Amino acid sequence: MKKTRAGAGAIDTVDKRAWLWLWSGMLPGLALGAPALEEVLVTATKRESSLQDVSVAVTALSAQALENAQITSSEQLTFLVPSLNLQKGFNPRQTSFSIRGIGTQSFSSAVEPSVSTMVDGVVMGRSGQAFMQLLDVERVEVLRGPQGTLFGKNSTAGVVHVITRDPTDTAEGEIMTGVLNGGEYRAGGTVSGPVNDELGFRLSANGKWQDNFTQNFYDNSDLNGNDEWSARGKLRWLPTETLELKWTSDYSDRSCDCTAAPVRSLEPYGGNEAEVASILALLAPAVPSDKNKDVNINKQPSSDGKSWGHSLEANLGIGEYTVTSITAYREFEVNGFQDVDSQPIDAFGFDQFGGSDQNQFTQELRLLSPADNKVSFVAGVFYFDQDVSRKFRRQFEISPGNPGEAVADFKVDTENWAAFGEATWAISDDWMLILGARYTQDDLSFNFERTQSGFGIGLPAAVEPTPGDTDEDDLSGKIALQWDFSDVGMTYASYTQGYKGPAFDVAFGTDPQNLERVEPETSDAWELGLKSTLWDDRLRLNAALFYARYKDFQSQAFIDSDGTPDCPDDNPGCDPDDDPGSFVLINAGRVTTAGLELDFLAQVTDSLRVSGGAAYINAEIDDYDGGPCSGGQEFRGECPDGVQDLSGGDLPYSPDWKLNVAANYTFFLDDGFDIELMGAVRAQDDVLYSITQDKNTIEDGYTIFDASLIIKDHDNRWRATLFVQNLTDKFYALAIQSSNPNLLPNGYTHIYSRQAERTYGVELRYRWF
Repeated sequence: MKKTRAGAGAIDTVDKRAWLWLWSGMLPGLALGAPALEEVLVTATKRESSLQDVSVAVTALSAQALENAQITSSEQLTFLVPSLNLQKGFNPRQTSFSIRGIGTQSFSSAVEPSVSTMVDGVVMGRSGQAFMQLLDVERVEVLRGPQGTLFGKNSTAGVVHVITRDPTDTAEGEIMTGVLNGGEYRAGGTVSGPVNDELGFRLSANGKWQDNFTQNFYDNSDLNGNDEWSARGKLRWLPTETLELKWTSDYSDRSCDCTAAPVRSLEPYGGNEAEVASILALLAPAVPSDKNKDVNINKQPSSDGKSWGHSLEANLGIGEYTVTSITAYREFEVNGFQDVDSQPIDAFGFDQFGGSDQNQFTQELRLLSPADNKVSFVAGVFYFDQDVSRKFRRQFEISPGNPGEAVADFKVDTENWAAFGEATWAISDDWMLILGARYTQDDLSFNFERTQSGFGIGLPAAVEPTPGDTDEDDLSGKIALQWDFSDVGMTYASYTQGYKGPAFDVAFGTDPQNLERVEPETSDAWELGLKSTLWDDRLRLNAALFYARYKDFQSQAFIDSDGTPDCPDDNPGCDPDDDPGSFVLINAGRVTTAGLELDFLAQVTDSLRVSGGAAYINAEIDDYDGGPCSGGQEFRGECPDGVQDLSGGDLPYSPDWKLNVAANYTFFLDDGFDIELMGAVRAQDDVLYSITQDKNTIEDGYTIFDASLIIKDHDNRWRATLFVQNLTDKFYALAIQSSNPNLLPNGYTHIYSRQAERTYGVELRYRWF
């Protein structure tokens, strides 16, 4: 028997027997009669390929895997991908993914996210657009590490790519409904089929309604629930045998009484026992603790967001080559308000709230060669144009009758174009060389205006409309060597460069007259990977060992009043002095991330399937002088100069280790239906939630258990699932934040979700085809 891999020749079965013998000594006991695993196709290299054939560290989550794990939103993807973590904020604008410890450390309107999110090949320009309901999904691919050559725009840490289902050649559909404890309801449906021989359609919609689950003692109400719904329509037209056109339109809406953050801790320090006792009396009966789920606040928090867009994908066959064009337009809106002082009073009459509007146009055009050529390639051009408008308001009332208000109104325009290509040379039957490059041109501009009225203490001064702009170009490369050592496995070694464009610290407190650009963030990443399919295709085991170094890391640091970074004399461009200043976005220095990742899937017997993954990651700050301090650190005097050296610290939102394992056992019955039992566990180490290294922002490690019972018919038409998530009711925080010491001295709040409580419910699905 021989197996031919794209770009490689035949491999003798002698190699296969040798490797089977070697691996059988390491992992004994699999049932020889178990069926083979199905092939997983991914588009990690802009070409549909087998997961096991691409020299990229990628996790592919099928629709069935997401359904089994009750994953309904993109935030929950972190449950199944150990290297993927969530940086949770009070609203989607302040929320982002991190991969291998690298994430966005500033949400300024003029800063790119570090993790690129894509839907059907369309890049999302803002990190908040990544957070959506997973509607009618075919699969999700998570590419780990810099992906600068083929994906380019804001992919210095990796890519999360959501691929949705296409229209079908025959009529089919599905309806779903679910009910959970705590007043959560879900519903959705899909209809797909042909209009005629050339035209097909697909319509999908879903919704989730979650009752409030955080008690507010101020008025005996509840908070933190949400309502959200999404809809998508697709048309697929085949006007000729060589041309395929796909049009997609989607819309989603989310509103919630959320952003209520319970007080986690409030400890006396430095003789302020009386003040803390007074605040605790105000908060009662809410009691600060690391498991507190209650608040006592006098203002109604909220967060509302909308996202919609259209795209046209065209695939034209020209001989053995394929030309693909993806044209897209998208808009994104988000507004939010929170009770900043976390108390049932108006401390200093302090309020702040704001909203953002974003629109973007993207165009990608690429040429794909046949995969079985001696040299195969993908080459293309990319264009991105984005406008972000934001309005933010802050109010103070230092003394009764003397209110003050400042309003910042600003707009940021980003234009990016790139030319890219990647070629694979089949040196021999089992060796391949991959070379790639991307040339990028960035143009960034802004216009900033701020007004002020009333009593101005504590508020930034008014600013007349002020423009600014910059541009940058970059050439990033990739080289990889792949060895197909057997028809059961391959290994690869790669070096990849990443690039994140220049930025401006355009935010509420910006001084546009003295605003200097932040240099691009670049990365160099090395990776050694192994992909293997063993025991007659019943076990898939993949591993990646990686090291990446990031230069000119974009984060925040202290800036003196004269506009220069407060840092050591031997750091060029710094002018230390004792003048007061503030924290702004700069190129903080260098960070590194290194580790080992494992993914596996095993069909142990006809009935038993086991899957999972693990990651050990060491993400560190190598060089970060003049780093920020938390409010708690300042209050406790741990940062006497209002600044600290963070060199040697850990990057936030990245536990040292994280794992997940799931087992499915199916009872095949003769009565027209089967019963499937599923158990899953996910666990992680301690995690730091602030780059300031504040010890009070560390969440202890935890372990979560899930279980479900699935009843399904043999024709796969109907399916009933009874499930319990977080079986042991383990509470954990998604974020821990230090409060402003003037509002809540030495106080900390945390954000949590419904997944931090035991949830249970039933889901029913019916399919027709």
